[in-house]
Amino acid sequence: MTATVRPALACGLIPLVIGMHIVYSLSAHAQDRPSAQAPPRGRVPAPMVKVYRFPDFWGSYAIWGATGNDRRRHVWIGVTSNDTRGSGSAHLYEFDPDTSTMTERGNVIAELERLGLRRAGETQMKIHSRIVEAQDGFLYFASMDESGEADDGSKLPTWGGHLWRLRTPGDRWEHLAATREALIAVATSGPYVYAQGYINHVLYQFDTRTKKMRSVAVGSAGGHVSRNFFVDGRGHAFVSRTTEAAGKLAAFLVEYDTELNELGKTPLREYFEKGRDDSHGIVAVHPGPDGSWYFATGKGRLYQMVPSVTGPSTVDDLGWFHPRGSMYVASMFRDEPSGALYGVAMSSNFGGRPFEWVRRVPKGTATVTNLPFGDAAQFPDDALVYGSMTRDAAGRFYAVGTTNNKPFLLQITPPPVSVASGP
Repeated sequence: MTATVRPALACGLIPLVIGMHIVYSLSAHAQDRPSAQAPPRGRVPAPMVKVYRFPDFWGSYAIWGATGNDRRRHVWIGVTSNDTRGSGSAHLYEFDPDTSTMTERGNVIAELERLGLRRAGETQMKIHSRIVEAQDGFLYFASMDESGEADDGSKLPTWGGHLWRLRTPGDRWEHLAATREALIAVATSGPYVYAQGYINHVLYQFDTRTKKMRSVAVGSAGGHVSRNFFVDGRGHAFVSRTTEAAGKLAAFLVEYDTELNELGKTPLREYFEKGRDDSHGIVAVHPGPDGSWYFATGKGRLYQMVPSVTGPSTVDDLGWFHPRGSMYVASMFRDEPSGALYGVAMSSNFGGRPFEWVRRVPKGTATVTNLPFGDAAQFPDDALVYGSMTRDAAGRFYAVGTTNNKPFLLQITPPPVSVASGP
């Protein structure tokens, strides 16, 4: 579940104390060492990328796609800790795009202690899930820990996960539930908030009206963990299921209605990479037109779920997201005027240069250009990038990651649609 990266960068932040909160004024800071590798040529110009550093806390390490935004289009980020002292805790931050300031909004262990819920020795190293605003105006997210788990799925982590919410503006956390499974992903629609737990891809449903939680085991062979899932406008949840028989692996997209009844399942091609352990399953997701959803797997296969008035939804295989075939699509965004999909692509789920910016007509062709790292032409050698869907009111996209054992936030301004309108 974790990747090995190398030693640390300075963060270049100016701390300001406002009330009881620490607010950091961020300056965009980029790597200045270019790569000798020439960027690929494409027919779209490269987007403008700003790289923001984070305030340093003990164990501050990485961001594994934990982003989201609220109705003000402030961006929320969960930062993972690799603190090995026994008190590892993920931290939550709020980024204001208008002022480029980052406000720390608490950390998981401190909140468990405040509420008298922390078990002796408990750690919660990750906020891995998206941070989503539900119909009731609260932000929902999940924390998780991996201590003691078995990669083959035979043993759950010691501390499992927690489901949280908070109302904005403000920062008072509410604890909703503790789970035996680690909660890796969260999504919402209408009154429902869903969370995906592993091992065995347990789907949890929290009803914001009653505060009741129920669950169903979707199924996942041998400890495989999909990093994402999605929920459509009807409140139907779509989660991957993996099976293994006689050494043969298979994957399906399974649809559940709001009563957690299974409505149907669709085989997913090109889901696995070398095996169950190095496949990230469903990675990038984004709503499409007419209630549909796009999603990409770790190998870079693009699909579109199209809802049905009666019966199960249909799932269209749209082929490889990247024109060269299998490439990890770490983030995916939809351009509203043209309907084109943008994506941040890298060679594998463990990173790999160059990082590329892909513009794809959903049922047509794609163009590719190099994605810069701030003012530098290339990303650092050890960089990893994750994240999906998040944008601000100005139409800028956000992806996140780590380099030199430190997290970063990418603010991506796409080229004008009029320039990049053709395939």
